[in-house]
Amino acid sequence: MTKNSNNVFDDMNGRFEARLRDHKVVTRTTRMSEGDVTLSSSVAILEVKFDFEVLDRLHDPSFVAIERTTPNGTTYLIYEVSALRPTHFQMLGMDVALPTVIRKEYLNTIDGSWGQSDETWIDVAAVPTFHRMEIDDSEPRFARVRFVPLTGSKAYLLSKETVRKFLCVEKGSEIGSMLGFNIPLTVDIESLVRYHTGVFGFTGAGKSNLTSFLIRQAMQKIPDLKIIIFDVAGEYAVHLLDVLASENRFFSTEDFRGDPANFLNSQTMPETLETSLTEKKLLEQVKRLFDENRIEKLSTIVSDTPKITLGYLIELLGNASEATERGSPQATIALQRLTQHLLSRKELDSETDVRRLNMEDREHLIGILDGLTQSVHGMSGLKNDVTAIVNYITSAGGAEQETEEASQMTPERLASFLLSPKAPQLNIVYTPDPDTARQTASRFIDRLLFLKKTSGARRKVLIVLDEAQEFIPDRTTRSDYSDASNKMVEALLRQGRKYRAHCWLSSQRLAHLNVNALQQLHSYFVSTLPRFYDRMVIADSFSLSYDMLEKTNDLETGQWLFVSYRATRQKNVPAFIQTPNNEDIILSNIKS
Repeated sequence: MTKNSNNVFDDMNGRFEARLRDHKVVTRTTRMSEGDVTLSSSVAILEVKFDFEVLDRLHDPSFVAIERTTPNGTTYLIYEVSALRPTHFQMLGMDVALPTVIRKEYLNTIDGSWGQSDETWIDVAAVPTFHRMEIDDSEPRFARVRFVPLTGSKAYLLSKETVRKFLCVEKGSEIGSMLGFNIPLTVDIESLVRYHTGVFGFTGAGKSNLTSFLIRQAMQKIPDLKIIIFDVAGEYAVHLLDVLASENRFFSTEDFRGDPANFLNSQTMPETLETSLTEKKLLEQVKRLFDENRIEKLSTIVSDTPKITLGYLIELLGNASEATERGSPQATIALQRLTQHLLSRKELDSETDVRRLNMEDREHLIGILDGLTQSVHGMSGLKNDVTAIVNYITSAGGAEQETEEASQMTPERLASFLLSPKAPQLNIVYTPDPDTARQTASRFIDRLLFLKKTSGARRKVLIVLDEAQEFIPDRTTRSDYSDASNKMVEALLRQGRKYRAHCWLSSQRLAHLNVNALQQLHSYFVSTLPRFYDRMVIADSFSLSYDMLEKTNDLETGQWLFVSYRATRQKNVPAFIQTPNNEDIILSNIKS
């Protein structure tokens, strides 16, 4: 062992002794919807001296360091334990073909030998993290590496403190306690938002509970972040009821008629909360939302009435600005003047019909457009388009009053609202009908990306898609809007980061999701997934060892396998964690 390395390793008071016996490649193949998928992963087999305390310790998540000699000295290759098997020498020669009397004799010998004989040991399977560790004055330093360990090399158990230094981000946000180490796993929550995240687990695993907790962490750490949740199952209004009741907004395609009881009846209530919170207390929270007009009807009706909006005008000028023909500089100047005055300074909605501007703003807009028409060529197509728009504006005939249609909240208006200073930090959109949910989300994302590209809106937006299999299925049609939602969500995941538009996905059916979209996620939480092909999709999409995913079948509710390329201190290292119970936070905040 390297000098001054006693604090780096945990030898369990001399009980842990191990060497590498074998290093092999395991291959698995399965047939998926897109064809056969073959996964290959490296596995190290360690032979560990048998000890009951060591055996019990290795049942918990553990990291081991395999010693490796290099031309520059000794380094340590970090592996994560994936499976173990207590072994006795006589087990290797025992077979069901042996007579019963001999088998019983073998079994009696084996039973009395555990911990008493050198013929017993523990076979430990471990998978590479593709990181190495070097020790400098008792301080571990880590780096990515693809070295292969050498048979016969010594192996050591990493200490709790070394694991903390390996994975935890200094001054990061706590997302749970690491199983096997009882230390908080701290991550860069901004990276968790910026680079997209997925939460995957079977029904009852606690996906909405975890996602709600993570939303709380993000809101606390990133005050300027705007969050919008598309909720099909009606879970988040309850999971975030205490936050929602504090100046945040709820939108729904359903009409509750101002009745708090109707609202609560539409939402999913966790059994533990139902027994802990009285109906009176819940109704008080919801009534407050109605009294303050923070529950609003969302309309998905597409108007047949032709109109020209500020958003349409921005798009027209934006296209002309990017063109190479004459008039491009003039269009750029007009676009900047328009967005600075009407969107930035006056904070108008991009869905506003230009005829329904007040007198001052209408005259200001006409002045901008007249200046543009006078500065471009007389035969220019842009001049004709802008002249037609000016005629449209001046034909308003004094129609300055908002119509009922113009005042309705639509997905497009919601996108504009979310980018405005008056939007609260948390917004929940309840759309129980899957077709309506897909239509709403696709229209919202389309308008949001358009506004960010054209008006340069720099506000950070996080879009949470619960039941993601409804929005990005692997098979799509136009009739149910799955084709539109698939395209827009994939565009959000591919392009959103550079426009500060981010996405979290939550789903229980990985095999039915758009794999191209999944591959854009840089962090993910995985709980129990009973179906083999769901686990294969995770392993294939995120280059994760299937051996580690197998361990998720033993997780309890609230326990997760967390892996991140960005949010942890090291890339793509699996960590098993116990996350806080979001329901405890609700109870504490509502009862206090």
